[in-house]
Amino acid sequence: MHLPGPLACGAVLLAALLALRLYFVLPAFGRSVGAAARRKGKAAARGAPTKLLCVVLGSGGHTAEMVRLLQGVDFERYARRLYVVGRGDALSLNHVAAVERAQGGSHHVGLVPRSRAVGQPWLTAPVSVARCLWHVAALLYDYSPDVILCNGPGNCVVVCIAALVPRILGLKHIPIVYVESFARVHTLSLSGRLVYPLADRFIVQWPGLAQMYPRAEYIPYLV
Repeated sequence: MHLPGPLACGAVLLAALLALRLYFVLPAFGRSVGAAARRKGKAAARGAPTKLLCVVLGSGGHTAEMVRLLQGVDFERYARRLYVVGRGDALSLNHVAAVERAQGGSHHVGLVPRSRAVGQPWLTAPVSVARCLWHVAALLYDYSPDVILCNGPGNCVVVCIAALVPRILGLKHIPIVYVESFARVHTLSLSGRLVYPLADRFIVQWPGLAQMYPRAEYIPYLV
């Protein structure tokens, strides 16, 4: 009878430990995300201001919705902002400049490669995703945000995955707040489906989606 070698046993043990760690750190396996997140939010509001808010911007409609979401953000509490923007996205850069023109505090724009360009073949997507992940991980390491706010562009999935690394290692839990697009009435976007098990707060703007996804919070007319 052939027994597995030490490398194979080690790989299986490592995979089992990683799966166990994910079980304990992913919100999808924990308590109801809405109630837990609201309790944490109230506790944070009573304490010191959050140091840094990370905002993930996409192009077109995602950026327009995020700009409207930012109108409800307390910029005194989130005194520093990190904007993650895809390279070549001039529209988002213009919106960042307009938002920050009237705000205090400080901000930084991190330009990263797109995880997948429009029309890019899926066969080449793993390479571009890996390149994006590398740059995003460097940004998160340098700035160590306290909260991530995203609403659906492809790069937001990469940002959320990168934010899991310090959580898995027990270094820092970076809460992820995902707001599904107002345009998604009956089904989640691809980004939404991928981020759903990762987000600490997953917000939808239509009641039907809240009924379909038990961890989702229904907050209408955010944008």
